[in-house]
Amino acid sequence: MFPQKEIDNKEFRAWNKRQRLQDIENIKPEKKIRIKLSDEERIIRAKESAKLWRKHNKERCRELAEINYEKNKDKILARKKVYRQEIKDKGRIRRKEYRYQQIDRTRQLARIHWWRQKQKDLALRELKNTEEKAYNANIFISPPTSVPYHPLGVEKTL
Repeated sequence: MFPQKEIDNKEFRAWNKRQRLQDIENIKPEKKIRIKLSDEERIIRAKESAKLWRKHNKERCRELAEINYEKNKDKILARKKVYRQEIKDKGRIRRKEYRYQQIDRTRQLARIHWWRQKQKDLALRELKNTEEKAYNANIFISPPTSVPYHPLGVEKTL
């Protein structure tokens, strides 16, 4: 009849076929239950994906930006103009608030400036008067400013 080797081969092939079919059924990937993402998570993942794409496709991204700019030039420039105006207004408001917060200090500095100006005018007037009275016998005597002056034993430089 059939030699034993052929029978063994036939049985082995049948057994191997059944095993393959069984393995295919066992190995079928189990469907993972997908968790539905919230809107925030989807937005975050989309941003990450877009960032990664831009990182790997810089040239294409630049080309698309130029194309988009040419298509929407008026809208983009209008948005920039509005943004600059808003920034200008915010800066103006911030400076105004700062001025109101520092109003006492500003007034004090203005008074100091006014008094210094008055002192300067007085010094100039005194100097002018001493020049005009130089022919007088009483010459205005002032101590030298480069040496220490000891009027009452207090060392002070002028």
